[in-house]
Amino acid sequence: MSVIFKAKLKSAKTAVAEKDYDYAYDLCHDLLELDADNYNVHILLGVSCQHVSKWSEGERVYQRAMEMPKANILAWQGICALYEASKETEKYEQALEALRQRYMDDGNQVKAWETMHKIIQRREAAGDQRKLVRTLRELTGSGKLHTLLGATEAEPAPPVEYELLTRMYEIESALDKRTIDNEISKRRTRLGAGPIAKVRQEVRSEVFGESGVLETLERQILLHTQSNEADKAQELKERYFEALVDRVDVMEEEQKQKAVDLLQRTASDLTSSDRCAAAFELLIELTDTSDDDGKLAELAERYIDNFPDGNLKQAVQAWSALGKGEFSAIVADTAREGIQKAPDSPFTHIQAVRAALRNRQYQATVDAAIAARQAVQQFQSKYGAGLEHIQRILDMCTADAYLHIGAEHASDAEHLYRKCVEADDDNLEAKLGLGLATCALGNVEEGQKILEKLLEDDPKNHLALGGLGAARMEIGDAQGAVDYLRQAVDIEPGHAVHHARLGSAYWQLGGQWQSDRQYAYTSWLQAARLDAGIAKVFSGLGQWYQKHGNDTERAKKCLAKCMALDSTNSTAGAALADMYVAEGSDDLCEALLVQATDDSYGQRWAWRRLGFLWLRQERGEQAVSAFQSALSGDRGDALCWQGLCEAYQSIGRMHTSVKVAQRVVELEPQGVAGYWLCAQTSMRARQVEDALQYFVQAAEHVTGATATALWGRALGAGRAECLVACAEKWHAEGLFGRVAEASNDALAVALAMLEEDATQAAHLLWSIVHAACVWLLRVQAQFEAHPGLVAADVVRSLAKLAQRKQISDTVPGFLAQTLHTAAEETRKYELHGGHVQRLLELAALAAQRRIVTTPTTGLASAAWVDLGHSYYEHSTRLTPMALQDDAELQDESAARAQQPLLQAAANCAAAAIQLESDSARAYTLQGVVATQQGHPALAQHAFIMATRHAAQSGIPWADLGFLYLHYGDVELANKAFSRAQMLDPGLVVAWLGQALVAESLDTKECAELFEACVLLDGVSSPVADFGYAVHVWQAAIKRAESQSIAQPRSEQSRLALAIYAARRLVARTEDGCGAAHHLLAMLLELNGEYDAAANAYHSAWTRIKRGGAREWTALVSLGRAQCSAALYEEAVVTYAQAETLQPADAKTVQQLFAAMGCGLALFFTGRLEESLQRFEAALELSDAGDQRALVAVVVAQVLWALGADEHRTLARQYLLDAMADRPAVPGLAALFAIGLLLDDAELVAAARTELLGQSPADAALHSVARLESCLAVLRDDRPAARRALARALHCEPSDASLWLLLADFEALLARPASAAMAAASALTLVRQALRGHHSWAAAPPRALLNSASLRVLVSASEIESRALSASGAAPSVVRSAARRAVIYQPWAEDVWTCLTL
Repeated sequence: MSVIFKAKLKSAKTAVAEKDYDYAYDLCHDLLELDADNYNVHILLGVSCQHVSKWSEGERVYQRAMEMPKANILAWQGICALYEASKETEKYEQALEALRQRYMDDGNQVKAWETMHKIIQRREAAGDQRKLVRTLRELTGSGKLHTLLGATEAEPAPPVEYELLTRMYEIESALDKRTIDNEISKRRTRLGAGPIAKVRQEVRSEVFGESGVLETLERQILLHTQSNEADKAQELKERYFEALVDRVDVMEEEQKQKAVDLLQRTASDLTSSDRCAAAFELLIELTDTSDDDGKLAELAERYIDNFPDGNLKQAVQAWSALGKGEFSAIVADTAREGIQKAPDSPFTHIQAVRAALRNRQYQATVDAAIAARQAVQQFQSKYGAGLEHIQRILDMCTADAYLHIGAEHASDAEHLYRKCVEADDDNLEAKLGLGLATCALGNVEEGQKILEKLLEDDPKNHLALGGLGAARMEIGDAQGAVDYLRQAVDIEPGHAVHHARLGSAYWQLGGQWQSDRQYAYTSWLQAARLDAGIAKVFSGLGQWYQKHGNDTERAKKCLAKCMALDSTNSTAGAALADMYVAEGSDDLCEALLVQATDDSYGQRWAWRRLGFLWLRQERGEQAVSAFQSALSGDRGDALCWQGLCEAYQSIGRMHTSVKVAQRVVELEPQGVAGYWLCAQTSMRARQVEDALQYFVQAAEHVTGATATALWGRALGAGRAECLVACAEKWHAEGLFGRVAEASNDALAVALAMLEEDATQAAHLLWSIVHAACVWLLRVQAQFEAHPGLVAADVVRSLAKLAQRKQISDTVPGFLAQTLHTAAEETRKYELHGGHVQRLLELAALAAQRRIVTTPTTGLASAAWVDLGHSYYEHSTRLTPMALQDDAELQDESAARAQQPLLQAAANCAAAAIQLESDSARAYTLQGVVATQQGHPALAQHAFIMATRHAAQSGIPWADLGFLYLHYGDVELANKAFSRAQMLDPGLVVAWLGQALVAESLDTKECAELFEACVLLDGVSSPVADFGYAVHVWQAAIKRAESQSIAQPRSEQSRLALAIYAARRLVARTEDGCGAAHHLLAMLLELNGEYDAAANAYHSAWTRIKRGGAREWTALVSLGRAQCSAALYEEAVVTYAQAETLQPADAKTVQQLFAAMGCGLALFFTGRLEESLQRFEAALELSDAGDQRALVAVVVAQVLWALGADEHRTLARQYLLDAMADRPAVPGLAALFAIGLLLDDAELVAAARTELLGQSPADAALHSVARLESCLAVLRDDRPAARRALARALHCEPSDASLWLLLADFEALLARPASAAMAAASALTLVRQALRGHHSWAAAPPRALLNSASLRVLVSASEIESRALSASGAAPSVVRSAARRAVIYQPWAEDVWTCLTL
């Protein structure tokens, strides 16, 4: 080593000491150039690199230094300092481990421990507890660092091994738990994770596989055992036992077997100190309930003594009691309590199974066995133990229970017995059970062979003899059973089961063997003395006392005892429940049935009876649940389905009840009861058409005299009642023909039944007669057009039947006299050919017969109300119009004629109230009659009482509102109607009342309210129809002058709905004065349906009293409609007839239009001279304004039509004079046309200029375009015609009428393609105008729009279809256009012809 090298080395050391690391760094590199292998230079360079942050170079320098032969501890210390300064945690820990190992190699245990302590501190700070535990484990036991714990001189001193192990256990136990919870939370939400149990099992397996808790505990136990710390070692063994139990279920099979062996040894060791209950419990479970060596008894005794609150306490107590022959209900309860404390214990479950079987709770035994098998499977899966003894006990107990439950489980019993025999051929009990189960399955020969084989092996085997006796009973050989059972009793007289079976055999023999006390009764009594726990014994005794002993109380006690022993005994339970019901003890019956269902859910007999009991008690929801429970075990029980149907009805679920009733029909398709139930259910669900069909089907299935006697009258009455309900529904739908048909059918059925037997169900039948008459009267407007709607012969026959007994024989004298007077009054008048009269009389007579035959006070009150309604209905028809043919009564007021009938109705209402003081219908009738009689105070009182007794109905409030409205109190009326609407938002009379209130106040909402009445479910009243139609007509007239091509929906659809309402009004009312028909005609005329309007006007005219202004007005309106419909000849006749009736005080404007209408009709029939006279007369009647101008145009047209030159010159001059005074579009258009025809260019130009200056301009433009085009066509100048329309369209391209005019011309000129294009353009424009402003949904399809847009749509569709057909377009396209035209105007006949194209 040179002097220079030494000097520089010394300088480098000095620089490092003085912390001049940069200088030291440079010196070290110089030194390495002189001596590259110098160890000290490498150490100094490493320190310099550390402080000048040259980490990589420093790492290489230290590693090179550690490889040198002269390397010492400094290199390892230096690289540790380097890594610490550079914060390279992982390399730092590796360097510390290397340093610790270097110290250990050098024998420096103190420094090695101090380094190890740093490592532990760093891993604690890092939070990696799993790595920390692995580090600490190296210090324990046989770990390679275990010797470091002996470096007691170190600072800090190392811990003792026990403390280290305790710390490791605490850390790893908490770490395992936390890791399991976290991993389960993460994995359970992953896609395809599987069930939570599977996830938990996988996570526990992974975590416990890495855990060292068991190893830590083993080392702790060893240390404390070596140090003779017994208590601490015992505590650690308990902890070790718990940890091993927690982990055994996730181990592999080979490891699991070793772990179970270790568990048994550990548990045995722990039980020596009588401290660990879990150890005792595991050993008890692993004994497999076998006590052949007495070990289980010892464990059980010690367990009870040391752990009075242990989880298996109740199970051990039950096991001990059963082993001693105790099998009371207390033992069974104890076993069940044990399951609650230890639900996963096979030992606990098997005791519950044994206790239930010993107590003859067979269904409970089966249920307990199912739970026990699950517990056994879980225990086997966890511990790998076979538990063969427990499984054999389970099989035998379950088989015995199945055998006793009944034949339906005999196959299950046979399978289990055979399994037990195959497992142990010496199991005589299993062979005996196998024989009995085989017999119960019907294989009597095979079962007898098994039992006979047992008897051959042991002739004194009384069990085999008893089994053979039971087998003979299975095949009905009661005498053979008696022989075998007597032998069994002789061999073993103390065997109660033999006596019980012998009693059953005697009972099966019947006769004296059943009734004589010394046979069946004595055998059962002896069985009860020997064993009071056999339920069938008490069932038999109960039946004997009930049938032969005539002792109901003893019978109930015996049956109750049977049910207490075995709540699943259906024979005893059904008999006892029926006895309770018969004596009215519903509470006892309910308690019995509830207990039976609680003990075993599958007791169908109990659920069914419970359902009918709750149904009778009006507990519908519970009844539904009970019937559903009964049906869950037997879906074919038709009686249960019937009960379920009635239960659904009781809770208002009518549609569901209909489906259930249909299920009854499916089960019994040939039976009558199912169809009857479907019919009744459909009636309640208001599905009356379906109900009627079911009644018909039910009648088809009635065969034989017995069935006819049983079902005939019931089906007849039900069908008649259903027909009346159908009539009500069809009347609301406007199907009046069906109403009459259904009502007549109901009358015919009632007549046939009353002629057969006038007493049976008379009240119901006369009620049906009354209702049928009422519905026939509701459609009386159809009688005139269809006289055959009323079955007159049936009505007369029923009236004769009803008159056989007078009502005066059954009511108080004053009331009888009043009714007699009323009856006389009703016979004075013949209304509408007598149909109405006869129906009114029959309705009253039917109500009287109801009063005579009524079975209850409530029904009698309803009958009196119906009778009162009949008289009131009769009084409303005694109007002056009805009395017009009677000369003596012509001047008598209608009110005076009505009084006797109204008084009779009032007396009927009073009688009804006297019978039933809370009858809302009676008070309503009283209020209506009092209103008609002019007694407002009484009427108000009656309606208020009706509101109190029908608090949830809106009808009484509506009646009260009409009363207030009638007497002018609008405010109170409005409040009453509002209350009615609140109670029933769909009540049409409430809406009608509000509409009338709005009408009286002249508010804007009036029309909307009438519209609501009309649209309300199709049940609008005639008053609402009339009110709405009138309001719409008045509104349309007011807006007629401002109509445009696209009208808003509020006008377009309301007119359609008004026509529908008017048609319905005509169909529903008699319309004696013709007002309804006249209103319909005006609406149809407004809508452009002129043919229909003419027919309606004619119907109105036929109903008007002859003579007077009304008839003249009707005839004038009829003539106008006929002219519009092109019925000119008929119009001439009509106007001629009207002239003879014209009143002197007729208004001038009416006379004007009558004259113009007559002139128009004469003009089109070619009678021009007469036409001119009529128009001249009209001219004299017209005023100086628009009327005169209009008449002048018409006069000029007639003059021109006369044809002479002087006439045409006169027409021209006449128009010029008229237009000079008051120009108007029609007159100017006529002058324009005259100018074109005369080729007078000056006149054409002047007229055209004036036309285009008129308002509205579009009307003038149409006139000019049409006239110019027509002239061009007449001159055969087609291009000129198209140019005229083109000029107009150029000015008004959005005018659909002009496009339609162009389409007309194109069609006339045989250019179908162009015609179709023009028509399509017109359709497009109209659709765009109507889009968003029009809806068809608000109007029924019996009438549509009244507007220019409709005419354009129809005409354009018609032209388009014809044009497309002519152009050879696809048939589907043509049909589409034709169908569109028909949809828009279905009443136009020419439109329908488009469909034939």
